[in-house]
Amino acid sequence: MFEELYLLDAAVNLICGLIAFSYNEKFLAGTFDDRKRAMLIWAAIYAAAQMLILEMTMQLSPHDRFINVLPYFALIIFLQGKFFAQDKPRQIFAAASFVAGWEILRFIASPLSHAIFSVWSPIWAWALNGAVEMNLAPTDRIIFAMEIINRAAIFLVIGICRAVQIGILIFYLRMISKSFRRDCELKFQDSLFLILPCATVLLIDLTLRLMAFSVDNSAFMLIYERVPATILLLPIVSLLLLGIIISSVMLFQNLIQYKDEEQKRLLLENRVVEVHRQIQELSDIYMDIRGLKHDLRNHIENIAAYIRGNAELENYLRQMTATVERLDFADKTGNAITDIILHQIRQRAKKNKINFRADFHFVSRFDIYDISVILNNALTNALEACEKIDGGEIQIRSYERGGLYFIEIENSFDGALNWNGDIPATTKFDKKLHGIGLTNIRRCAQKYLGDIDIEVAQKTFRLTIMLYRKSAA
Repeated sequence: MFEELYLLDAAVNLICGLIAFSYNEKFLAGTFDDRKRAMLIWAAIYAAAQMLILEMTMQLSPHDRFINVLPYFALIIFLQGKFFAQDKPRQIFAAASFVAGWEILRFIASPLSHAIFSVWSPIWAWALNGAVEMNLAPTDRIIFAMEIINRAAIFLVIGICRAVQIGILIFYLRMISKSFRRDCELKFQDSLFLILPCATVLLIDLTLRLMAFSVDNSAFMLIYERVPATILLLPIVSLLLLGIIISSVMLFQNLIQYKDEEQKRLLLENRVVEVHRQIQELSDIYMDIRGLKHDLRNHIENIAAYIRGNAELENYLRQMTATVERLDFADKTGNAITDIILHQIRQRAKKNKINFRADFHFVSRFDIYDISVILNNALTNALEACEKIDGGEIQIRSYERGGLYFIEIENSFDGALNWNGDIPATTKFDKKLHGIGLTNIRRCAQKYLGDIDIEVAQKTFRLTIMLYRKSAA
């Protein structure tokens, strides 16, 4: 029987090695060229080392066997260093969460096997006694056959319990890797938040083992006979402890997300203050230009009255008049600020040989600051997309339908987009300082009970902003 169980342990350790490799891939960058080959080597080393650790710890007393956790943890750290790039906080967490999960799950496999054997043993004894009493065959042959059946049953029961243990381990590890954002930077002090629950689970696991072995130095199963409630309580405790680790990962990721959102909010507030300042300055400049233009026209008309008949001076005045006319903005949107924004975008587009067309009209029931944020962010994004290609084109228009006000910006782009939910993610290097333009636009739209819509057709990007009315807030 010992040989069959030894082979079963070897198979279980080999499977755990494959699972451990896949799990560590979720956190660490691989340094191998051939993934399948690396996974098989990892699993082989893992299984061989685990069997060696088992042989060594079996020589110890039951109270001292808990130290196998230390070489188990060291084994995973060693393998991580050989197959993955160095990242200590992530390595420690991945190793701790894996070891804690596998060890505590023994308290599910062990009660399950005891419960199955408690049902099987009476059936086995009844069958054995019945066969002997009926004298169906010589007693030694009956005993031999029954022994084979019993060994097969024990192997099957332990195999089922190990399969349940592995199945729950896979689910537990998948929940962690699914909740963990691989792109987040994990610092050492942050990793403590994740590692401490794993360490707590391991200590609880060791404490329960020592308490169970204290009942009898050789029979761990006696605890189930003396305290039957533990058959149900220990699996529940194990699942709850796994839930604590998973919850800590989810909570940590929510905190990271909240921190990112808070940073973006502060950045947005600073930008809004800057936009307000720039808008006020632009508004003052716009009014000065209008006044200057009016005065220049009057002066030119007065001068023209005195120099009629002088061709050279008249030509000079015509050039001066053309210069003054250039002070006019091509777009008459109904608001000085939106005139200036479109004028600036038009000049940038002209400089980069981008075709820019505008049919935009400002609606006064909306705050000019919010409309400025929408236009600045949307048109800047469109310009940056067109600058990456030749022959780009940008078109903006606005219109009203009933009580709804729509702003549409359509632009050419290179066709490459990375999505973050339903909004394209920034391609700029510093993602903490960029990539919030569309988020800002959506916030402004939602302020007026509206939203945004994005359509992508081949290499054309279309952003539609819908505004309804000002909210009661």
